[in-house]
Amino acid sequence: MVAGSSPPDRQAFAGEVAPFGRRDWEQVRAILAEGLATGVAAFRSTPPLWRDWDAGHLDIGRLAARASDGRMLGWAALSPVPDT
Repeated sequence: MVAGSSPPDRQAFAGEVAPFGRRDWEQVRAILAEGLATGVAAFRSTPPLWRDWDAGHLDIGRLAARASDGRMLGWAALSPVPDT
């Protein structure tokens, strides 16, 4: 942004951000698969099974952004990291 210029127009987010769980896995997996298909998202090429993904992520901090129609737009989850 140039000094003195107005910020770009932004639309308000009309959906919600809320925790997600097992029942949402198909939508989470589909979004993950899209990212993995780029070849730059991770060191794997296909999404894991739910049990493997679940075991590798903390129970807290699993959040999904949903449109007002309930469609999942994106998600975030926390993974444990060793304290070394």
